[in-house]
Amino acid sequence: MKWRNRSLRRRLVIWLLIPLLVVSSLMLLEVRSNAIRSTNQAFDRALLSSALAIADRVVLIGGQIEVDVPYVALEMLTSAAEDRVFYQVSTGQGEFITGYEDLPPVPESFLPLREEPVFYDAVYNGETVRIGALSRYVASVRKATRFQVLVAETMGTRARLSEDILASAAARQIVLIVIAAIIVWFGIGQGLKPLARLEEALNRRSPSDLRPIMHDAPIEVRHLVGAINQLFGRLENSLKTMQRFTADAAHQLRTPLAALRTQAELGQREKNPEKIHQIMDTIASSTRQTSHLANQLLASARAGPEGLAGRPFSKIDLYEITRSVTGAKVPVAIDRGIDLGYEGLTGPAPILGDATLIEELLKNLVHNALVYCPEGSAVTVRLERDEKAKTVTLTVEDNGPGIAPEHSKDVFKRFYRISDAGEHDEGCGLGLSIVKEIAERHDTKIILQQPDSHSGCIFSVCFQLLDESTDRNV
Repeated sequence: MKWRNRSLRRRLVIWLLIPLLVVSSLMLLEVRSNAIRSTNQAFDRALLSSALAIADRVVLIGGQIEVDVPYVALEMLTSAAEDRVFYQVSTGQGEFITGYEDLPPVPESFLPLREEPVFYDAVYNGETVRIGALSRYVASVRKATRFQVLVAETMGTRARLSEDILASAAARQIVLIVIAAIIVWFGIGQGLKPLARLEEALNRRSPSDLRPIMHDAPIEVRHLVGAINQLFGRLENSLKTMQRFTADAAHQLRTPLAALRTQAELGQREKNPEKIHQIMDTIASSTRQTSHLANQLLASARAGPEGLAGRPFSKIDLYEITRSVTGAKVPVAIDRGIDLGYEGLTGPAPILGDATLIEELLKNLVHNALVYCPEGSAVTVRLERDEKAKTVTLTVEDNGPGIAPEHSKDVFKRFYRISDAGEHDEGCGLGLSIVKEIAERHDTKIILQQPDSHSGCIFSVCFQLLDESTDRNV
């Protein structure tokens, strides 16, 4: 099982115990160091007492140093059977007097010896020993000289005492870690109970219940609950869009499909070639209208707040889209005897949006103009840039019959149609509704103007410009 798929409780316990183990290990290292230091301090006092006892028995007779070693002073160090004691007395110049001649000398870092005793570790006969050294003066009537005393002891008892202290501390640490692990394990279980209750509440919901989660949640998961609520909102909008698309498709496609079926059945029974040709023309026209209706329904679904497209907005060039769509509509305009042209901006117009939806918006505006304008009319697509306001305005203007005032408030409603649309009308009342939804999705709106000086319509949409260097997705 991969690490990221493991139990959250287990992961939290592990992440808590790992630092605790590291800290405990560092503490045990400190305990070991302190144990060794404390043990040495305690035993070094005994070494010093023995060295002082020997130093007190050093005398100067006839210019020669003599020592009467008090063995009782050495016996106080041999409380443990496994430890052994060694000693050495020498002159200040290092000349051996008595004891063990091969005892490790005082390290150079401690030389010359003064009144203060020194202690150091060394190896003697293959064993680690602790040595205490001190230097004193001995004097007679005629002469005074310095001597030094070394007392060494093996470290068995010291090591065992240090290990006992360390083992005791380690045992306490292990018990502490185990208790902490148990407390953390059950504590996390209690802390996760609100998530379990949240899970139960979600499991009780029906698939269509996309209401926001209103349960109390810990601070740490409130952002997660907020993200889930936002997801529920988007899913609800998508579901409504799909339901609207399904309802519209069922309602709007039923009639033309029934008419197609009727015409096809009539064509099967008809024997007259001319009537068959008329029926085929009718079927072809109905098929074009049905196809256009299906395309418009899909475009309307994509244009919704959380439409079927669902793509994030990105940086697009409105100028390139406008020139491309206008150029693609020129053959249709020529076929209908309408002058379609472009004017205005000739450079990049970067905006934030969905290129497919912007194309659909412009196609619908140009299509409506070509459908409702009679032969000989002129349709102009225009882009105008306002450097001060950092905006670009897309305009589709025609000199056709215009829209009567009584229709101007309703033309953006779904399935609203103006009856007098001309012989080329293949509309279904969705074109301007789609334009409005696309504009709203891009945080702008479509504006309809009817000039007083001449007939026709002017549809305009204003977009916010992006900096030329901007390149981002939202």
